[in-house]
Amino acid sequence: MANEVATINLEITALTPAHVEAPNLDDLVANTDKMLAKYKEFPVVEENYEQARDQRALLNNTIKEISDQRKSIEKKIIGNWSEIKPKMMAIEKAGKSASDLMKQQMVPVENERKERRRVVIMNDVTAIANEQGVDWARIQFNEKWLNKTYGRNDMISEIDAQILQIHKDDELKALQINQIEVEASGLKIDADPYISMLGLRDLVDIKAQMKRDIEIKAARLAEAKRVQEEAEAAAKEREANAKVVGDKLVDENGEVIEKPEPAIEKTYNRTLNIINATLPQLNGLAQYMKDNGIEFRGVK
Repeated sequence: MANEVATINLEITALTPAHVEAPNLDDLVANTDKMLAKYKEFPVVEENYEQARDQRALLNNTIKEISDQRKSIEKKIIGNWSEIKPKMMAIEKAGKSASDLMKQQMVPVENERKERRRVVIMNDVTAIANEQGVDWARIQFNEKWLNKTYGRNDMISEIDAQILQIHKDDELKALQINQIEVEASGLKIDADPYISMLGLRDLVDIKAQMKRDIEIKAARLAEAKRVQEEAEAAAKEREANAKVVGDKLVDENGEVIEKPEPAIEKTYNRTLNIINATLPQLNGLAQYMKDNGIEFRGVK
C-alpha cells in the first residue's frame, strides 16, 4: 500500500546486569561524619600548619582513591553503553519528531469530527429539552460528550438530570417570586427590583432588605421634613426679628430679606359641554367661577 510504513524494531542480543559487591560500604557511609570529625575539628595555627598540610594531603589521597575506584567500576559496568545510548536516543528523537508531525495533521481532522459529533449531540439536546418543556440553551454542554468512548445513554442520563434540576429550580423560583410579590404588596412597594436579586441573595435576606429600604426611605423623608421645617422656622424667626428700613425688610445682621416671588400657576383653556343642569345649578356654577377668578363665556 502507498501509505504503508516500515515497523521500527530494536533487537538486543546481549544484556548482562552488573553486580558490584562492597561489603563494608554501608558501614563507611554510616560512619563518614565520625571518621571525618578529626579533620573538621583540626585547629590550624602557625605551630601545626605543616601537620595540617600532611593530614589534608592524606585525606585528599584517600578521597582520590575512592573516586578512582568509582570511575573504574562505572567504566567496567557501562561497557559499550556510552556508544549504544546516543544511537538509541537519536532514533527516539527522530521518532518523536515524526509522531509530532503526524499529530499536527491529525488534530484538524479530530476537531472536524468533534464538531460533527457536536452537531449530532446538540440535535439530541434540543429534542430532549423541547420534549420536556425546557429551553435547550439552559442545558450545560459537557465536553466529554464529544469523546467517542462516552456512551450515549450516559449522556442522555446527564441531560435528563439537568432538566429535572431546571424544573426544580423554576418551581422554587416561582414560589420565591410569589412570596416577594406578596411581601411587596403588603409594604406597598415595587417587587421587580427585589425579584432581580434572586440567585444572588437568599429569600430571607431579600425580604429583610425590603423592610430596610422602607425604613431608610422613611428616615430620609423624616430628615428632609425636619430640615425643611427648621429652615422655614428659621426664616420666620428671621423675618419676625427684622426691621423695616425704607421699602426693605432688614434682619438683625443688616441683610435684606428678599421676598420670594409668588409661584405662577399654569392656566388651562378647556371647553365644557354641560349635558344636564337646572337653571339654579348653572347660576351657581357661574357664580363659583366668578368668585374664583375663572374666566368663562357662554356659547350660543
